Amino acid sequence: MKVRAMEPEVRFCDVDGRRVAYSTLGQGPVLVFGCRWLAHLADDWQDARVRAFFEELGRTHRVVLFDRPGSGLSQRELEGPLTLELQARTLSAVLAAVAGDEPATLFGGSGSSGWAAVHLAATEPERVRRLVLFGSHASREDIPPATRRSLVDFARSSWRLAAQMLAGLLHPHGSGDEIAELSRALHRSADAETAAGYLELDLSADSRDFLPRVTVPALVLHRRGDRAVPAARGREVASLLPSARFVLLRGDAHLPWLDEQRDLQRALAGFLGDAVSVEPSGDSPLTRRELEVLRLVAAGLSNREIASSLVLSEHTVHRHVANILRKLSQSSRAAAAAHAARAGLV
Repeated sequence: MKVRAMEPEVRFCDVDGRRVAYSTLGQGPVLVFGCRWLAHLADDWQDARVRAFFEELGRTHRVVLFDRPGSGLSQRELEGPLTLELQARTLSAVLAAVAGDEPATLFGGSGSSGWAAVHLAATEPERVRRLVLFGSHASREDIPPATRRSLVDFARSSWRLAAQMLAGLLHPHGSGDEIAELSRALHRSADAETAAGYLELDLSADSRDFLPRVTVPALVLHRRGDRAVPAARGREVASLLPSARFVLLRGDAHLPWLDEQRDLQRALAGFLGDAVSVEPSGDSPLTRRELEVLRLVAAGLSNREIASSLVLSEHTVHRHVANILRKLSQSSRAAAAAHAARAGLV
């Protein structure tokens, strides 16, 4: 697939009479991303790091982003309380609007976004191809109830200051300017009442009853130094999933597009790779399987990692790589990946 600059297309769907904004970019199997506490589809896309993260995923998937009810470009006026059930219905409605009956990969995060993804995977497995959880938790019983209440009250009564404090928690080693910009982005995404409501919902979400019921393949990613959700919470999630791989990443930022990207993209490419149907180009001398291998080579995976991802022997992968180098007249893996990118093969 030829790499081009991507611009997301924003549309709206109905959830309980509310307008919910969602956007799509890229082509391929559907990947629904519901990993953000507060988001704004238009503003967030102006951040180069956000853009680069989703454009990378959009090379092989049709990526779907959405703003939760009451936030971002979604209808800001809310009738009734925010509930976990509303989050589940929102994810289900967005998925139906984009994918129809096609099963999709769900990418969930901490709190209610992760709960909604796990809930859908457990209760409607025919709609879910794979599950990715980033910086997630099964519950926050590690935080005393009084501390949870004080955090929620702080967000409700002093939203601007709370946004600044929480921005520092999400990006601990960010510069002063980076923390200030993230704080402003959070503040623009929702008013105080909605921000506090989602914070309360995220801190109270408990997916322990649903995680053991998830039968689809799952990848649980967590940064080693995450201060918003300790890595031990992610390990618990992986331990409760019947078919999960847990990958501990370098860094301490809670949001996936911040901090070190190489290990993250490598883990995602390895897990999502065999779900992507790579069609040979009419101008390509490579077979479909060789294109799959080449795409993972370009993502930085070793032969052993490619073999694990595609359920092949390491010897078979070595043979595919040798064939790729021969057919493309290249002397190294890096040269083959660069040539394939220029030629639009990956």
